[in-house]
Amino acid sequence: MTTLRPLETDLSRFYALFPRPALARDLFNIVEGHRVDAAIRRTYPGIRRDMALIQAASAEHRPELASLPDAQAVVEALLQQTLGLAPDREGLAPATQALIDRAVAMLGAVEAPEARVGDAAALTGDLYRLIDEGLADPGRALREGEQPPPPEGAAPEGPEGAEPPPASGGADDYEQMELPPFMTPVMEQLVRPPSDAPVKREADQAEGQEGGEGDKKPPGDEQGEDADKAMSTTEAQAGQGSPDEVAQQTASQGDEEAPPGAADGRSDDAEGGGSDSPTQTGLAEMPHVEPEADEEDLGEQVFQYDEWDHKIEDYRPAWCVLTEHRQTRAQEGFVAATFHEFGGVVTQIRRNFQLMRPEALRKMRHQEDGDDLDTDGLVEYVVERRARISPTPRVYVKREKRDRDVTTAFLVDMSSSTDRKIDGRKRIIDIEKEALLLMCEALEAIRDEYAIYGFSGSGREDCEFYVVKELGERYDDRVKGRIGGIYARQKTRMGPAIRHATRRLAAADSNVKLMILLTDGKPYDSDTYQDNTYAQEDTKMALREARREKIHLFCVTVDREGADYLPHMYSDANFVIIDDVRTLPQKLPQLYRRLTT
Repeated sequence: MTTLRPLETDLSRFYALFPRPALARDLFNIVEGHRVDAAIRRTYPGIRRDMALIQAASAEHRPELASLPDAQAVVEALLQQTLGLAPDREGLAPATQALIDRAVAMLGAVEAPEARVGDAAALTGDLYRLIDEGLADPGRALREGEQPPPPEGAAPEGPEGAEPPPASGGADDYEQMELPPFMTPVMEQLVRPPSDAPVKREADQAEGQEGGEGDKKPPGDEQGEDADKAMSTTEAQAGQGSPDEVAQQTASQGDEEAPPGAADGRSDDAEGGGSDSPTQTGLAEMPHVEPEADEEDLGEQVFQYDEWDHKIEDYRPAWCVLTEHRQTRAQEGFVAATFHEFGGVVTQIRRNFQLMRPEALRKMRHQEDGDDLDTDGLVEYVVERRARISPTPRVYVKREKRDRDVTTAFLVDMSSSTDRKIDGRKRIIDIEKEALLLMCEALEAIRDEYAIYGFSGSGREDCEFYVVKELGERYDDRVKGRIGGIYARQKTRMGPAIRHATRRLAAADSNVKLMILLTDGKPYDSDTYQDNTYAQEDTKMALREARREKIHLFCVTVDREGADYLPHMYSDANFVIIDDVRTLPQKLPQLYRRLTT
């Protein structure tokens, strides 16, 4: 098992140039979002009214400036200004109000048609310096309230060749803000280098050291290039080019840095039709955690599995190569949007499942031995003794453990077909993720053990298995973010994924083991899996192998044609066809409750 270091991105390096990356990140997302919104309004004037309605709805939930620390108040005022509000400055210090005036005036620099992402990065540096210096010396902020803002293009000094700005400014207590649900931050994953980029970077650094100091670029130039390169992918938000063109542009940028062999894997993903963009239509996005808190890539493991060939009535030995990955891409904004949309449903699900939960320890009174004294039994004991009656020895309370003993693995189809949109807004994969998030809330209420895995691939030598949540892993914000980060990839080779999930689930110490498969169609892949009969017979055999391990199986599909092939594959198991995929988030917890009670 190879362990890889967390990968840097151009954006994370840009934010790291500032003593407080959270402040820089929020400023850049506000400025860049304002630039993109202005470009969208110019390019698509017909949607201005809809944009204004969305912004107005989001503005209703913004906090009052007077309730925030000074640095937070200035940034919040900038955000409210971009939402079309006139920020209420009542209760703010005069110096803070002066800073807000100057910061709002500077926003106009990115509204011009010729403004580019590099201008947004430069303005981020100007605003950062304005807030940091202005709050560190409020008197100076008041004196300079009427003076012009700092020169455009000025950016904080980089870590090389110069001392960074002091970390003891007035923004020391700044905490990353929560953006409105509709506002999509610039995604750091879009500019993430390929997995072998650290090796290439180390080689480049070694080569640079051999070439001497003269080959190094000045810190300012390096910063400008990093900023322009990191932000270039956000042009898609401004409507500049079709989604396909933007995807090709993003892939080509990755290819420039990747070794020759690394490009092949990405091109396969694109050909599969998967939604490689982390932004989801109609859904929100939230800021990511600080770079230092990013999850470590736990590397990958490779397995070989036999595959059943019905023509020869035997297995093809070591036929499929399955690679297991840790799902590390997160999308916290999707999670926030889901809980916002299903808030009432989540509360009801938790309440219903809590009623299913047995007491972990049931008290049994009047026992001859136990863990604690029984007050009622002691009273009877004293009364009987004073009455000169032989007292009862049953004066203890015994606690009997009565926990549910259910372990479940959710196996999620991440094939490209799940990228199809329903009612023109949500993709099938989006609805699957919403169902998983609601299901997790239910399972946490009932305290059942569970895991979430995803699968995709292209061909027998490229079967992909993604660990979103492992058995025994705590359900926290990182797991929620990983669920939000699931996206459609390539094809549907079910056999190896079911066999691998069976291997993981069979090792669990539990009386009841359940595997629930979420899919949108029949098994299909290149090579031998192009034959529908071959693919279905191999999947049927994989399900039979799972049952031999005493694993209960259940398939949830949104394929309305599933009745034609599912009875053959799941002859001894269960399946259900969801006619309206939009109801899946509410129906999945109900199905689970029926299966386990």
